[in-house]
Amino acid sequence: MGTEWMGRYRPLVAALVKHTNVVQRAAGRTVRLSEEVSLSTQEWQVFEYILEHQDDDSCMNHISERLGIAQSTFSKITKYLCEQGLVDKYQTETNRKNIILRPSADGVDLYRQQTATVGREMFGAFFEDLDGLSDEQLETFTAALERLNATLSQGGGAPEKPRLIKKL
Repeated sequence: MGTEWMGRYRPLVAALVKHTNVVQRAAGRTVRLSEEVSLSTQEWQVFEYILEHQDDDSCMNHISERLGIAQSTFSKITKYLCEQGLVDKYQTETNRKNIILRPSADGVDLYRQQTATVGREMFGAFFEDLDGLSDEQLETFTAALERLNATLSQGGGAPEKPRLIKKL
């Protein structure tokens, strides 16, 4: 069976497949950020999300869903980030069950140091390649990718509506 059904999107699908595999291979690697701290790619992604959203009160479950990381993995990552002194845990007075994450002052400093060089090295050429796209085109592509992520998270296709069984 051929892949004709993909039409002109075949090269894009091939690039997404390769990207997924490259990311999976890189996910386990750690990068030394300082004498004391090394983070894996996934740990860095969680840390960066916490920094970017430090003013909202999203609980850990919401963040793990937003990043597409299993809750158990997210909990381990969060514990490690706290042990490294990069993130602090908080609770609200009204709801002690939900944990709110905030970057520590040391975490913010370390992030600033790293992104000054590493961010440009990793994403600079990628961003340059996308410079020719308008904001609307970039927004359209991002939305399409998010929709694909949602479909893949559900295991493919729209979820089936459960069949009702009448209780006697």
